Amino acid sequence: MKRRSVVIYMNLGPYHMARLRALAEVVPDVHVVEVAAEQELYPWRPNRNELGFPLTTLFAKRACEAVPVREQRDAITLALSRIDPVTVIVAGYREPAMQTAARWAWKRRRPTILLSPTTYLDHPRIWYKEWLKRKLLQRYSLVAATGERAAEYVQRLGFPKDCVFRVGNVIDNDHFSQTAVSSSCVSAEQTPSQISATHFLTVSRLSPEKNLGRLLRAYGQYRREGGGWGLVLVGSGPQEGQLRALAEDLGIPGVHFPGWKDYDEVPCYYARASCFILPSMSETWGLVVNEAMTCGLPVLVSRNCGCVPELCHDGENGYVFDPNSTAELTERMLRISASNGRLVAFGEASRRIIASFTPQTWAAGLSACINKVLQEGGSWTRQQ
Repeated sequence: MKRRSVVIYMNLGPYHMARLRALAEVVPDVHVVEVAAEQELYPWRPNRNELGFPLTTLFAKRACEAVPVREQRDAITLALSRIDPVTVIVAGYREPAMQTAARWAWKRRRPTILLSPTTYLDHPRIWYKEWLKRKLLQRYSLVAATGERAAEYVQRLGFPKDCVFRVGNVIDNDHFSQTAVSSSCVSAEQTPSQISATHFLTVSRLSPEKNLGRLLRAYGQYRREGGGWGLVLVGSGPQEGQLRALAEDLGIPGVHFPGWKDYDEVPCYYARASCFILPSMSETWGLVVNEAMTCGLPVLVSRNCGCVPELCHDGENGYVFDPNSTAELTERMLRISASNGRLVAFGEASRRIIASFTPQTWAAGLSACINKVLQEGGSWTRQQ
């Protein structure tokens, strides 16, 4: 049977599973292709039972990073030729496998949709790379951008405004909200004794772009200025040893590194936290902010994070700060930890805001994109 649409990812994580199940409810003839079943960058292992959509995994026993580019290209080409979709949807334009998929569709005059989270603030921009992106974007019929900043960036690269949709960036809200209120999560006995009852939480890869060294320094100043909350950093990564050493060298009390936690464990950390912090220098969106808000937490978020316009309402559900300013982050921490009377209101605002960002709203947005390109024939006609 000929599939109407195919969605291509490098590797499926829990977020993708929830979105694609919702998409299959409104686009019943969708087929999903993933390059590999594992990815070294993201060590998630989602449950693949009862997917709710047809899935083709090109390399089931290898990580994406272990598969040579040529093999990826050949496998994508063969898969698309076999499935023969009417519409091709690709997650990003940087990976060679995604470029191959877009080229396959363009040559056959098939509408192609780009799922794009990239924003102008992600990295320093170099003119010749921007020029190349402009050329690559010519192969796409429509862009499904995660939000305001992602939409602005592709328009900055010359993509027509009327061909850019905003579909949001979402998680499985039910998984986080329901797990966070489960008896195992709310039990004080499950909280390590080193963790303060009131504390800030961050969940991220422990790597330079996450700006966690500055977070530790800001937290050290917070404690010196009389702040009494603890700080919990959940995650692992290349800077783990360096960050642990920094916390020890600074002599900061109240810092705890629980390490990497899997998908089912993380909601319990949100359930016990008092406020969530994401201090990243570079962050296309920041899905951990969705997670924290779904669990009813106030948030402190770097202004560089792509999710800020949609999710972070300054003074309503938390505060935005300059990730380059240790002093500003310290001030925000002091302000929110002294706002005991407003913490509940901040958390309720987080839940209210995030209620508009669900797998169902994402699926509805992408379905609208698919319908548009099918009705109008796709932007390939502009290139002929």
